[in-house]
Amino acid sequence: MLVTFTRSLLLALASLLIAPVTAVAQATYPSKPIRIIIPFPPGGAVDIVGRAIAPPLSAALGQPVVVENKPGANGTIGAALVAKSEPDGYTILLSALGAITVIPHVRDVGYDPLTSLIPVTQAVTLALVWVARPGLQAASMADVIKLDRAGVKLSADTSGNGSPNHLAVEQLNQMAGTQITHIPYRGEGPALTDLMGSQIDLVVTTLVAASAPLANGSIKILATSGSQAPQSMPQLATVAQSASLAGYWAEAWQGFFVPAGTPQAIVNRLNTEIVKILKSPEVSKFLLDRGTEPVGNSVADFTRQVKTESAKYGELAKRINLTVD
Repeated sequence: MLVTFTRSLLLALASLLIAPVTAVAQATYPSKPIRIIIPFPPGGAVDIVGRAIAPPLSAALGQPVVVENKPGANGTIGAALVAKSEPDGYTILLSALGAITVIPHVRDVGYDPLTSLIPVTQAVTLALVWVARPGLQAASMADVIKLDRAGVKLSADTSGNGSPNHLAVEQLNQMAGTQITHIPYRGEGPALTDLMGSQIDLVVTTLVAASAPLANGSIKILATSGSQAPQSMPQLATVAQSASLAGYWAEAWQGFFVPAGTPQAIVNRLNTEIVKILKSPEVSKFLLDRGTEPVGNSVADFTRQVKTESAKYGELAKRINLTVD
């Protein structure tokens, strides 16, 4: 009895001693440089967003914010690095959705994104669009479905297996009963090149990647796979509208995360500052000009979004027996 009481007393005293230290650490955050880990090579869409955010975040926090590229394995190497880092707010992940809501369902990535990482805020949405070769006898996604049901063998190319672009194709096949063949390419550029050459029928790609060939008429746009039209093309129909497929949507996004265990006060501080930056006129215009739409939602909203999409894509991955290199 006495031993139990003594142990409880010691634990209580220890917690009292630790609490002020933790409070001071949070109150003085940040007191040293912060890293933003980009799990992709320099120059890509995620890297562009990260480097746009870093300077104003440094100014807001009063410490250097350094962007570090840790590419490999579809973004999971960099995500694993952050998941295993100290939960002190000095290592932040900016990830595309694949490493968070798709790939962990199909192979061991060394972390559980729902328990190893805390969502801070969604940074941007990237509009995904269905585009077609000029000669394809289709002006809408409803026409594409009609061609497929008439026995026309169609192919849809994307930037790779497990990408949101790929899943947009598989969702259409699942919901519309189509049999469009998915062909993974190593990037959006090569796929669009073959589309312009009429070697393939369809491509699901980001609007920013498709903007140049759309402008010169080398390809035609059919619909966006997103839940609403992109700001830059407000009249563009969604697949759900065009093909009468209620509930169909597939979007690409990027978001900020920190390791699980990071104090809530630090998570909230990062959310507040990053959201302000995303909604600032300068950064917002910079991102919109590059085909990305700034978001900046709350910790709670982004957490719900990540959980919802993880469940959605996990189920889809099982249905289609998704494999990722």
